[in-house]
Amino acid sequence: MPSSNQETPPLSRRRLFQVGGGVVAATAAGSLPFVDTGTAHADVDPSLRFNFAGAGDDPIVRKSLHANWVMQSFAYDNVNRHVYFVQHNSENTNPERAGDMWVTKTDLNGNELGSMALHNFGHGVQIGVEPYNGAVYLWTEWQDRNPPTDFGNKIGRFKFVDGGVLEKNSGSVQDRTPTLANMHPVSANPQPAIDPSTDRLVVRFRDVNKNMRIVLFRMSDARAGRLGSRYRLAERALPTRDAAWAKANPFQGFTAYGQYAYLIEGGVSDTSYLTAIDLNGVGQSIAQDRWPTAAGQSLPGREPQGMAIWLVTAGNGAVQPRLAFGFHSNNAGVRQASVFYKNTFL
Repeated sequence: MPSSNQETPPLSRRRLFQVGGGVVAATAAGSLPFVDTGTAHADVDPSLRFNFAGAGDDPIVRKSLHANWVMQSFAYDNVNRHVYFVQHNSENTNPERAGDMWVTKTDLNGNELGSMALHNFGHGVQIGVEPYNGAVYLWTEWQDRNPPTDFGNKIGRFKFVDGGVLEKNSGSVQDRTPTLANMHPVSANPQPAIDPSTDRLVVRFRDVNKNMRIVLFRMSDARAGRLGSRYRLAERALPTRDAAWAKANPFQGFTAYGQYAYLIEGGVSDTSYLTAIDLNGVGQSIAQDRWPTAAGQSLPGREPQGMAIWLVTAGNGAVQPRLAFGFHSNNAGVRQASVFYKNTFL
């Protein structure tokens, strides 16, 4: 069983204002009721929604990471002002190296500061970064399959160690896979992200009917391994795409900020799409569906890869949230990473 003896760090006054009372209100409410396994739902405190048509910028453009592999996702360490990228070797043909990934730690401009190798972990569809007690922990796909595959069947939490090499069976990896009755028993393929504004773990997974869903937990519970049904803050379905559209525009990453979750989809050298869903919504409800973004259109071999919330502290102490989304590019075999963001709300 996962360890449950870790303490919850205190929230700063600024963090409490940023959270908007969501964590406090949820804690006071305790475990929230759900309709049933398939339609579980609970209220998430209201928040603003990012404006896809609004202003933004490109803080990282065509930066080479540690390996000349495909960037798959990224996330911010908003405490220490770093970015962590995950790469996957899309050209691997060795079964023993299936699911190998590289993690690259960079500054906010994409300059490499460190790296770590993960052997047989998965694809790196989405990751979470958790600064905690002076260290940085990564949440990624992880697997116990033998032989390994290119996708994880669990979620692992582990400390980032510059220059480290982590095997999938290492005791340093903490199993933090949700234990929900409606998860697919073989191919749930859970993928983690972290909402730093509310201190929540967000997990995308495949259910028993092979439909994709999203579920939220408090980080204090997730960190301690309390990831069963009674600890869910909210759960709902993700949009179901037509098979032909989904094949042409594969899912490429997600994140959440307060009341809303955000998805990015799209293929290589084609249109990329941003979608927003209300975590208080039910069924196939969508707040804004498939907004085409022109960000990074000049990148060679442009392919959307990953999303994250970037919290920037202004000189007056105010926190400025940014919805960041990434792109992999390939220029004559040189693979690089770029990050764009939106920073205005509707």
